Amino acid sequence: MFIKPAPGIMLRDPETRQFVPETGQEVGDFDLYWIRRINDGDAIKVSGPQPETPPAKAVKSA
Repeated sequence: MFIKPAPGIMLRDPETRQFVPETGQEVGDFDLYWIRRINDGDAIKVSGPQPETPPAKAVKSA
């Protein structure tokens, strides 16, 4: 499953000891640690990696 930290939460991966990026990361579907984090509200399960949206282009007027 793909998870993201909840807003305002610094979520650490217990295996790598690194913080989960705000863009999220893939974790095991049946990993009880991540299931608890989701149930506690520290992590959010999302459908997959969210594509980065490029910044809007400035429109020049003549």
